[in-house]
Amino acid sequence: MRRLIQSWAMYAAMAGALMAGAFGTPAWGGETGNESLLGTWQGKLIINPSTQLTLQFIVARDAQNKYAAVLNAPEEANLQNVAVNSFALTDGKVVFSVDEVNGKYDGTLKDKKITGKWKQNGSAFDLVLVPVVKAKIPAETVAQLDGPWNGVLSLPQLNKKLNIVLHFKADNASENGVSATIDCPDQALSGIPVDSVTLQNGTLHVKVLRPKMGYTGRLVGSQLVGNWNQDGDTPLTLNKGNFHFAGLAVEKSIREKINGDWYGRFSNGVGMSLKFKDDKNGSFDAFLDSPYEGRINVPINAISMNGSNITIRIDGVDATFSGSLTQNAIDGKFVVAGGQARNITFARGEYVPEAVHMPSELANKLVGTWVGKTANTYMILRFQLNAQGDLVALQDIPNRRLMSLPISDVTLKGEDLSLIVKGISAEFKGKVSKNEITGNWTMPSLQFPLTLGRSVN
Repeated sequence: MRRLIQSWAMYAAMAGALMAGAFGTPAWGGETGNESLLGTWQGKLIINPSTQLTLQFIVARDAQNKYAAVLNAPEEANLQNVAVNSFALTDGKVVFSVDEVNGKYDGTLKDKKITGKWKQNGSAFDLVLVPVVKAKIPAETVAQLDGPWNGVLSLPQLNKKLNIVLHFKADNASENGVSATIDCPDQALSGIPVDSVTLQNGTLHVKVLRPKMGYTGRLVGSQLVGNWNQDGDTPLTLNKGNFHFAGLAVEKSIREKINGDWYGRFSNGVGMSLKFKDDKNGSFDAFLDSPYEGRINVPINAISMNGSNITIRIDGVDATFSGSLTQNAIDGKFVVAGGQARNITFARGEYVPEAVHMPSELANKLVGTWVGKTANTYMILRFQLNAQGDLVALQDIPNRRLMSLPISDVTLKGEDLSLIVKGISAEFKGKVSKNEITGNWTMPSLQFPLTLGRSVN
């Protein structure tokens, strides 16, 4: 099984012929006859005998009582709410045109069914659409679900266990009356948005599209009994209630030697923190921070010492650290899954975001908060001056649950701006004006245009 929740999921090609492009605002359809198209129309796109893709055309009215439509593929993260540029129902003939994917649907409406073909890039595929009415989950079930549920996912093939927390919330604005998020505390990941929560014949289905994962189970008393769905099904029973980490049982002599904050950097400049602290219940709290990857408070699962040699195990990220402890340093190797080892020396002290040295007249052009969105990625750049007057640059990607990523390198020559984010191997090149930053954001195997505006908040 892959790591449970990926911090950054790459854009992928759609199944078969469908390729999603930039996402836009739904366009208006012709008003004549469109009353009959209101609602959700769904069908299976037959790409070939062994490949089918569920598609939806959703037609609605906006606040101005105008018609608008979008195209969805419920099971595909890269094809959500794509604007339908024009659509019409004339004498029983239905047309949906979707410029963003260079596609068009032609069909005939009869007996509450649209029979036709999806045409794209010179090919045509059978697609029959029927109305879909999704009933809200009953109020009594919503009341049972409302709140946090937690359980332990056992992965014997990996010799590890992961805590999973599902938060359900009654939400009249959601399609089925319930919204949800997922936490994986062992990986310091929280608030992962759930794309859909449905109840079918007494079975609850919780789905996340990116990465593809979810939960399927049934309410049995005060438990949800079912399976975690990712790369196959793994049994998972959830109990209602808040999740709390249990502190580590660590000998007092070891606590006294390591208590406090430690920070170190690998040879590539990417830093990492260890944090040790006695809690109020008498146990020991131990966490790993990887701020360059946006990970804070990844729990440490075991600490052992033999003389001056210390070993630390972090199950949530499949890693161990082994080193030698002196009064003010821990020197050793950090080993991740697969056996890759990297040297690092931790010194006593907290992590402080690195500063970028540049002339104040250039730094002042950037100081502030810049916000932008492209496709389904929301991005924030934050520039501020520290006490020494140097520039501190941070990046947030809220919908990827990546916050306060340090921007390691900032270069500004005239209007030309270059940024490097080491922790996620990302780079930005573009131009900055008084109120706008425009350019291209690049990651391994991925590049997309990005425009950010200066925020007034």
